[in-house]
This record gives sequence, C-alpha cells and structure tokens, in this order.
Amino acid sequence: MIFGRRRRKWWLIAAALLVIVAVFVGYGFAETYRLEIKEYTFASPDLPVEFDGTRVVFVSDIHRGMFFSEDRVRSVAARVAALDPDLVLLGGDYVYMDTSNAASCFAGLAELDAPLGCYAVLGNHDYGEHDDDSGPGLVIQAIADSDIEILRNEAVWIEKGGARIRVGGVGDYTEDVHDVDPTLEGTAETDFVLLMSHNPDMAEYLPDDSVDLMLSGHTHGGQVTFFGLRALHVPSDFGQKYRTGVVRTEATTVIVSNGVGASGILPIRFFARPQIVLLHLHRK
Repeated sequence: MIFGRRRRKWWLIAAALLVIVAVFVGYGFAETYRLEIKEYTFASPDLPVEFDGTRVVFVSDIHRGMFFSEDRVRSVAARVAALDPDLVLLGGDYVYMDTSNAASCFAGLAELDAPLGCYAVLGNHDYGEHDDDSGPGLVIQAIADSDIEILRNEAVWIEKGGARIRVGGVGDYTEDVHDVDPTLEGTAETDFVLLMSHNPDMAEYLPDDSVDLMLSGHTHGGQVTFFGLRALHVPSDFGQKYRTGVVRTEATTVIVSNGVGASGILPIRFFARPQIVLLHLHRK
C-alpha cells in the first residue's frame, strides 16, 4: 500500500514536470512569432542637419530554413515597408544550416526599397556550416540578384542635400576577415560613421571615436533568458555584455538586435522576442 502511494506520487510529479516542459516549449515556439518593432533614437553632433530625422530599419538573423519559411520572410519585408524607412540595413545570418535557402530568403526580401538604399553584411551562418564548408557564394549571389548592395569590408558615402554620411560593413567576426579600415578611409573626425558588424564583439576592437554607431545582431537577445534578465548562453566572448539593446563602450555606441529568427534544435525564444529595429537619427 505504501509502495503504491509512492508510485502514484512519482507519477504525479513526472506528469507535472511534463506539463511544465510542454508549457515552456509551447510558449517558446509561440514567442518566435511575436515579432516586435523595437525603436531607438540616436543623436550625434556629427550627423548633418540634412539627415536629421532619418529613419533606419535594421533587420538581422532571419535564419531562413526549416522553421522560417519564405512566406514569413515576405511578412518581415512587409513590416519593414510599412515603417517607411529612408535606409534599410541587413545584419546577416539570412540562412540556417543550408546556404541554398539564400535564394528564397532574398526572393522574399526583393521588394525592399528605401530612398537612401538597402545594404547588407554577412553573418556566420552565411558562410556555410563547418561540416560542409560551402562558403558564402550562394548568399552573396542571392544578395546581388535582389539588387541589395553587400558591404564586406567595404563602405559607401550616402548623400542627401549636399551632405553625406558614411555607412560601412565588415566581414563576419568568426568566419571572415573583419577590417574596419575601408569604412574609415577618407573620413574626418566630424563625419558621421555608421558600421554594421553581424557580431557585436567587433566593438571591442574599434579605434576610439572612429565610429559613431554600430549595428549588430548575432546574439538573438540570448534567445532563452531568465524572464529577460539574463540569458542561459550568449554567443559572445564578453558574456552578457552584448546580449541585447544599447551598449556604450569607450570606442562607440552599439545597438544589438534580438534578430528575427531562431536557431538550435528547438527554435524557441523565451523572453527574448524577435525584433525589427527602427532607428531614428537626429542631429544633437
């Protein structure tokens, strides 16, 4: 009789644990669809008055694959278009596990348009998984086919009303050469410089006062967090520092997006909602 009661007790405990796990996983899957628009304002005396009020949309970590369909990519593009951006920036990791998904990803993004242009950098998954070593060729081709300009250790001057700002991008921090010199070449201390680096760790190696603002993704906001306070794991050499949001360093200011997609065996999020970043630039 005592043994029977103990057995029922353990069955109840096991059932309760299964319910808790099911609720956690169910919520985690649901959160991956709760895409939010995360707005930031950045003011700088280096920003020309002609660019005051510029609306920049930054999208990172789509992870087109088994759990992120082309239709979902199209819905992301529609959300971007509804924000009426002046400039669209894409922060890498367009695919997950298979770089052949790049074509359908950028087919979904093909309608992106902005008066000041659309620019992209590569993320670590865009170079192919380590076991297939496929390289970023398919992703680069897909970007080119969509008329989006890739900035792989390159930069452009964006002009408006006779004024200009510098927008640059570096190769992925772990998979490629990441050289900021082409972005800084020809700039003066008073120029406004915006840099894209998929991995925010790049901020630790920037020359002081050379980059006004850096936009990054990669960390997914931790993806699975303790109620948004701390992540179980952040793919960064600097722990929780670059998990999400605004990070000010001695060299620059970094805005780290949670990204749009998810990765892992279970593509779930927990108090780290997927994001499209809407950035308002102002002259200080």
